[in-house]
Amino acid sequence: MCEQGQHVGGVWGWRGVLGYIAPSVFAMLGEDFYQTVPEGVGLMAVTLGMNVPSSGSEVDGALAGVEQAARQLAAGKPDFIFLGGLPLSVGSGFGHDREIIKRIEAAAGGIPATASITAAMDAFRALSIKKLVIANPSPPELKKRYKEYLEASGFQVVNMGGPEIPLNCDKRKLPAHIPYLAAKKVYYEAPEADGIYMPCGSFNVTPAVVEALERDLGKPVVTSHQAFIWAGLKALKIKEPARGFGRLFQTL
Repeated sequence: MCEQGQHVGGVWGWRGVLGYIAPSVFAMLGEDFYQTVPEGVGLMAVTLGMNVPSSGSEVDGALAGVEQAARQLAAGKPDFIFLGGLPLSVGSGFGHDREIIKRIEAAAGGIPATASITAAMDAFRALSIKKLVIANPSPPELKKRYKEYLEASGFQVVNMGGPEIPLNCDKRKLPAHIPYLAAKKVYYEAPEADGIYMPCGSFNVTPAVVEALERDLGKPVVTSHQAFIWAGLKALKIKEPARGFGRLFQTL
């Protein structure tokens, strides 16, 4: 048995390769990914170069570049493509995620794809989450858009909170106790919630933070990185339990 990160027989990603379209600098996902996935799963990524996800012009520019990013990834022949960045998933409103998934799949020559909000909602259903709280570092207008999108999709958002930080580069500097405390606060204010949603790939919600929250609050947690890895393993039809990162992986 080789150590995590080594190749088997010189073949990288021998059980499957997941492609990721990152909205911003590809910085934090890689560590969470290789701490979590079973041996033999590979990751490749391209970035759309966003830094201020609340900026309408940056979102529009990133969405215009999605097909090119999908074509770049497709050249590397991943088995599945994920669009990161919740602002890109919710776009112009309810139903946008399905439209952008179709665009990615067409540009990538039929490689199956999903998007951040789509994977999260699939995770909520797998965990029987109907009422949820949101803890993330987005400005209020983005939190409101996420709430509206989820409620239009049949979920109930009973509370929202977290720091309000516009730049992704500043979000990445937050220590892990910040998302932990933010999640506890929004949940304690609305303990009727079935689960906790912590979107934003630049929020430092590590596997250890997820496990601590689930243990301390007794409710499941869904994060952006976690939903990507879970959706990818499902697409690869890998049943082996992932290491850590919460209850969601018990549903594979």
